[in-house]
Amino acid sequence: MSSNNRLTWLLTASFAFLAMSENARAQESAPAPADSQTAAADEAEDEGDDIVVLAERGDEIRIDRRTYTLRDDPVAQSTNMFDILGRIPSVSVAPSGEITLLGASNVTIQINNRPVPGANLEQVLRGLPGGSVERIEVITNPSAQYSSSTSGGIINIITRQRFETGFSGSVQANADSLGSQHLGLAPSYSQGRWTFSGQAGGYSGEYESELHRVRETPPGGPATTETGPTTSTWEGLYLSQLQAAFNPNERLRMSLSGDFGLNNSTQSQLSSLSDSGGPVSSSQALTDSEMHYESVTFDLQQQGNEPRELLKFNTSIDSFVSVSNSTFTITPAGGGGATSYATTRSQDNRSLSSNLDFEQPLPSEQFLTFGAAFEHLEQTTDSSLTPLSGVSIPAYASTLEASAQTSAAYATYQFDVGDWTLLPGLRVESYRREVISGALETDDTNTRAFPSLHVRNELTPHINVDISYSSRIQRPGFDQLDPALRFEDVNRASSGNPNLDPTTTDAYEANVVYQRNGTMFNVTFFDRISQDIISQFTDITPDGVTLTRPVNAGESEQRGLQVMLRGPIVENWRYSLTGSVFSREFDYLSGGTISRREELEYNGVAQIDYRDADQEAVGANQFQFETRFQGPRHGLQTEWDEFVVANFTWRRRLSSRLFGVLTVQDIFDSANRSSQTITDDYYERAEFQSPGTRLRLSLTYQFGSGPQRPPTDQQPGGPPGPSF
Repeated sequence: MSSNNRLTWLLTASFAFLAMSENARAQESAPAPADSQTAAADEAEDEGDDIVVLAERGDEIRIDRRTYTLRDDPVAQSTNMFDILGRIPSVSVAPSGEITLLGASNVTIQINNRPVPGANLEQVLRGLPGGSVERIEVITNPSAQYSSSTSGGIINIITRQRFETGFSGSVQANADSLGSQHLGLAPSYSQGRWTFSGQAGGYSGEYESELHRVRETPPGGPATTETGPTTSTWEGLYLSQLQAAFNPNERLRMSLSGDFGLNNSTQSQLSSLSDSGGPVSSSQALTDSEMHYESVTFDLQQQGNEPRELLKFNTSIDSFVSVSNSTFTITPAGGGGATSYATTRSQDNRSLSSNLDFEQPLPSEQFLTFGAAFEHLEQTTDSSLTPLSGVSIPAYASTLEASAQTSAAYATYQFDVGDWTLLPGLRVESYRREVISGALETDDTNTRAFPSLHVRNELTPHINVDISYSSRIQRPGFDQLDPALRFEDVNRASSGNPNLDPTTTDAYEANVVYQRNGTMFNVTFFDRISQDIISQFTDITPDGVTLTRPVNAGESEQRGLQVMLRGPIVENWRYSLTGSVFSREFDYLSGGTISRREELEYNGVAQIDYRDADQEAVGANQFQFETRFQGPRHGLQTEWDEFVVANFTWRRRLSSRLFGVLTVQDIFDSANRSSQTITDDYYERAEFQSPGTRLRLSLTYQFGSGPQRPPTDQQPGGPPGPSF
């Protein structure tokens, strides 16, 4: 889309946004009574933040997590979960969509304790309105209750299970100036002991960027330059959390839910290669991919005779299938025959998992949780390369067959010692993995114990201290073990490494929270010591292809702190400042040998918010301006440059049931991505330009009576407390 068209789109959307707002105000708005406005203002002052509310600490049952609810006003309830994620303490969402928790990647995003498929993650979360969410659990240092593979932490979104009798829900639609659209429906129907709910939606989009890559072979030697546009398009459909729930009585609940989705995408890269003598060649890489997934889950919850006594069982069957077809062509600049080849990669994943949990309250505020889990995974991957013309890479075909089983048992026990609350836990996992790839066949079996400890002390009514430790493991994925080549363009490919070992991590955290009168100050110290970390290693094959594969890169230690400060400025205005700084010690490759290196990394977010006092009134506004920055990052051979990005969001209640959000992302067109890789054979610097400023317009219409909050004393996180 040209800059003129983008400007026209921006102006048209803005005027339409204002026109709808003013028409709705004229038709529906009426001045709220003075006492109503005063009450709303008082509530805003007490709760502070416009979206996220921290559950009352005194009513939290487990000390291994932070539980949040959404502010109970119409605008917050209409905001989608993807936009909410970045407002949750300790959670950061990068311009690329990557989600980190206390600076750690590999975050597990769950809905009702089930992982969300990564291919449709953003779209599924955009289709989930806040009004359908009961609470959000943030677990930065998972206890023994959770799988040891959740190395990056867990964000668990619990949807509401109780709805008013009848039909209700919401419709969401959004589009942006770069060509992306999304339409989602989240209905529910409740009658008697039955409840039916779910999400359905479709989306499409495109992404354009400009590649600029310089390579010196060897480092400091002759340079070649590669430039050209990269274009990605995608479209898909999803059916998420389609659930039928039945309550035979007040204590028993059973549900059957399903998730289904498909996604088609195309990526093209046109490049021109030149050196000091002029043009060398041109190349084209075109990849078409499609995937679909299905998941069915049965869930049972039985409440016991005592408050908080609970038995939970769930079992799930999942299937994920993907097919990718690529063609690559290289044409010499001086004429002559072109070289081209095609690759195909298909993958079929199937899994079965079951979990059984018991939660048993004991005398003297003690709490026992124990259970068992089983997971079986199977994957078949077929890869092939076919020469089409010219002197190409030799043809090949390979098949990877892999399976893994994990059986686990755990127990955690929470009790008080003086002013301290302790939650020790132990998880034991038996793991077996079988991999067959060509002539290679491996069968690995091991049993490991993973201890955890969480401690909390409420020093004063306004100050809490949390200390925790956990042992974790990140086992290589089947793709990381597959030695078959996967081409990204004509000169670059990646493969797995069948000799990879798992990464083990000892994670320590200490958290101090001060909260009073709408002001919150939070400091988190963390130290993560990892053995056999997996990093990407790059070299050049005899065919001249740059090959990247994972290797175990020794030990890494990440020590740092995150500081967060939120509070009021003046009436209706608030600020939020978050900064993280940490020191990373890691092994890196220099001159063919592994050396030790220490680097300081940092990132942060600064936000300022305005919020009308009476959010019930038609025409109520919320404004937010934020700036995010990320300092340089470092790896075994690669370094990534810093970046800064600024965003603006305007939320407005257009009518009693219609809500609008206008977002300007990357206001200054500054979200460029740059990296450099240094090996013994070559030096390479790559730059991908930002696709530009993105204007997104979102509309949400709520129908019916909406979800029903359970009584305060029945909410798992306790009643909503003061926000921050």
